[in-house]
Amino acid sequence: MTLCPMVSAQSDILSQEITLKKRRYSVRVLLEKILPSHDIPLAYHDNIVPLHKVITFDVKPYTIEHILDKICRNDNLTYEVIGGQVLLTYYERPDLEYKYTISGRVKDADTGEVLIGASLYIQELASGVSANAYGFYAFTVPSGVYHISVSYLGYEPMMIEVDLRKNIKSNIELVPKPIQLDELTIDELNPMEIKAHTILSSTNRIDMEMAKHIPYLGEVDVFQGSLLLPGITNIGEGVSGVNVRGGTSDQNLVLMDEAVLYNPNHFFGLISVFNPDAVNDVEILKGDFPAKYGGRTSSVMHVRQREGNEKEFEVSGGLGLLTSRLMAEGPMFNQKGSFLVSGRATFWDLLLRNLSDPRFNDIRANFQDLNGKVKYNINAKNKLFMSGYWGSDATKYGTDALQQWGNSLLSLRWNHIMRNKHFINVTSYYSGYRYSLKEEEEFRDLEGRYSINDLAVKADITSYYGPGFIMDWGISSIHHRLLPGEVIKGELDTSGNEISLPDETSFESSVYASTENRIGSKLTVSLGLRFSHFINDGQSDVYVYEEGEPLSQTTIVDTLKAGSDENKMNFYNWLPRVSLKFSLGANSSAKVSYSSSVQYMHQLSNTTSPSSSDNWVMAGLNVLPTTMNQSTVGVYKFFPQWDMNASVEAYYRDLNDVIDYKNGANLQFNESVETELIYGIERAYGLEFFVKKSLGKWTGWAGYTLSRVERKFDNSNESLEINNGNFFASDFDRSHDFALSLVYETEQRWSFSTNFVFYTGRPYSFPDSKYEVDGVLVPNYPSRNQDRLSNYHRLDVSATYQIKPMKKNGEKRMFESELVFSIYNVYSRDNAQAYFFSEDPDIPGRPTVNQLSVLAFPVPSVTYNFRF
Repeated sequence: MTLCPMVSAQSDILSQEITLKKRRYSVRVLLEKILPSHDIPLAYHDNIVPLHKVITFDVKPYTIEHILDKICRNDNLTYEVIGGQVLLTYYERPDLEYKYTISGRVKDADTGEVLIGASLYIQELASGVSANAYGFYAFTVPSGVYHISVSYLGYEPMMIEVDLRKNIKSNIELVPKPIQLDELTIDELNPMEIKAHTILSSTNRIDMEMAKHIPYLGEVDVFQGSLLLPGITNIGEGVSGVNVRGGTSDQNLVLMDEAVLYNPNHFFGLISVFNPDAVNDVEILKGDFPAKYGGRTSSVMHVRQREGNEKEFEVSGGLGLLTSRLMAEGPMFNQKGSFLVSGRATFWDLLLRNLSDPRFNDIRANFQDLNGKVKYNINAKNKLFMSGYWGSDATKYGTDALQQWGNSLLSLRWNHIMRNKHFINVTSYYSGYRYSLKEEEEFRDLEGRYSINDLAVKADITSYYGPGFIMDWGISSIHHRLLPGEVIKGELDTSGNEISLPDETSFESSVYASTENRIGSKLTVSLGLRFSHFINDGQSDVYVYEEGEPLSQTTIVDTLKAGSDENKMNFYNWLPRVSLKFSLGANSSAKVSYSSSVQYMHQLSNTTSPSSSDNWVMAGLNVLPTTMNQSTVGVYKFFPQWDMNASVEAYYRDLNDVIDYKNGANLQFNESVETELIYGIERAYGLEFFVKKSLGKWTGWAGYTLSRVERKFDNSNESLEINNGNFFASDFDRSHDFALSLVYETEQRWSFSTNFVFYTGRPYSFPDSKYEVDGVLVPNYPSRNQDRLSNYHRLDVSATYQIKPMKKNGEKRMFESELVFSIYNVYSRDNAQAYFFSEDPDIPGRPTVNQLSVLAFPVPSVTYNFRF
């Protein structure tokens, strides 16, 4: 029991008045400092009083009775004056206590765009929630008067008072307003403060407004922004895909409006398929993802497109050296909906052909993409969405083959709110990826191609039973159809035979359920379980190999015919997810989590950098799925005096049945590609440090990762071993990885930004000799990945100039525009992309190292952006 010292008796303690000088006080401050300083004697038990609860006041005199009423409201507390002392006690509420729900959506006041992840915080309950992916929120709480703080980064925070005597629907509109450093005080509600308690572990959200200041060849790119976060890397410039905590790029589940993307890259990996004008929100989950996600073992990157301005018509776009963009959006259906359509294209091949250097005259390198979305508000409880994406790349150099690839997506979604606290989202989507290679030479006219197509349907339900209890459950099914490859000859071709590998089909289905439950004032427990079922239909012939022997052409003993029951293969997996969150104070928390996942679809690539031509295979009789287990522990802290969030996370993940390849593996147009695969284990562990400042003139973040990624392929048959069965560094292992991004906003029209990155060079294998087999020279590698490339580091800078953003009377102009100047690789760092080997001319048989570099010189760019 805590006792405040007694003072002289007072005739009427409760009628005394106190003038409060601030608007927000915690219960602890009121009981331990404010009231005792006015000679108010108190007695209470710490374990019954919500000391961290924050109460809002007006700056005016209050009686002691009024202050105590606010402290006790909604917390089963009462008070009485006994012997000149105020005694706070706990009482049991009647069982027939009425509860009501307040729900709605949080939107941008100017455009009607939903604010994904907006923070809502009930002062009286010291509890909050975040708006979901459709801006929806809900609280179910006992009847009473509540003050709810609503905030979102870059918007004016709002405080609403609710007298909850019945179910209430309240849509909240926040006004965009850049928050200046001198406007912020510690007493104001800061959205970053709430995030210290609501953020999931191993989770990052890319702020698109901040991403616009990241200098990258004059472009705003989601993938390049993600590479500045701890634990996320790639091989180097001009390389497709990202690697999360040492995983391969195909282990990332990349989603656009719920639909799966199989190749999220354009233009040799220099830019992603995500048009920044159309992106609303980017969420990255590094392994510790909720039960609703599955199918991959490294990460989830969910990109949600904007819904379009539902209040007025707008056009925006940009002209740059790398891409040109144009977007239109506005209301439709008599203000009951909205639309958005945007497109991008690059015309580098036209630019290169007009250069004086003849080496560039035969280069073809371009891409185009198109995004679209339509929203229709049926009524307050039902909404329909249709969104789509189409993209196409084409590359050709001189007489080389013409390569073309692209993604196509179409998704339909229905949102329904049931009884104000159940949010239902039903999605159906199509996802397709296609690749073709066309050669046209004398006596040679061939076209090779492959594709993968998904049809899916899923339903997700979120139930808000109270500010501390949320349930999610759902079901999904995906039909995969894979065309492994075909080669078609033209009429004049005499070079070889046509190839047509049979289609493969499968179903991937899952059911999941999860809960998030706050236990007391300090502990939140999240429990999830996902049941995953994968069935390979066996629609193509499958070879049977001699038991106990390596899979090869010489060990085939039988063939199972397409469609036979023996040819089908079922996989079942129960995948638990557990996470615990401990509150360590008003602005800090600690989290511990465990998650498991399974991956049935694999992208095959025997190079360190994935290519658009790399094909996919699905688990079956001769191809194993990969399983993953990950444990994470982290501490998260908000520093209000600096408006800064900081975190440190430690993780350990192990994977079984990861895929590698035999030397010289043939992975394309191979009807027995399983004979080229080797299975092993992988372990990855590390520490990730992250600091982010999102308010004020200076903003930015810094991240550092200390990690290790190792693989082991040990088998009783030496032909299936790598590195003599010992652990070796993975291709994606980096000991040290540091990134710094800073933005400075001036009070005038200029803003400046800079990035600096440094990381340890990736491992590679160095041959010590070579030998000849049937006239073919074969390099001899004494061990796998025993050496490393040189360390990588680079500095980029950019400056943005707003062209007359305001009129003389202070109003915004209808036509807004800006110029963005940037320099990539300021000090001409010659970073090694890879090493390749040739014979030493002075010492025959001895290899020499040659370095391959990309963008090893400063690359300036200018981009003009506009909106009206």
